[in-house]
Amino acid sequence: MALSLASGFHSPADCCLAYTPRKIRCEVMKDYFETSTGCSQPGVIFLTKRGQRVCANPLEKRVRDCMRHLKLS
Repeated sequence: MALSLASGFHSPADCCLAYTPRKIRCEVMKDYFETSTGCSQPGVIFLTKRGQRVCANPLEKRVRDCMRHLKLS
């Protein structure tokens, strides 16, 4: 996973330069945000319960399912 980060969790300058090769485990995620349209590729950045950031591909079903789950909780 590679991130381009500005200060703050929800900064619009955050971009995913690469997606995680691991499966997204929604039970360890506590929040997420979609990257800016100004980024070179679409992305979702999840924040884990341990404070780590994970870049994921928003086109993957598992990623969309986790986003939906977090939005409802």
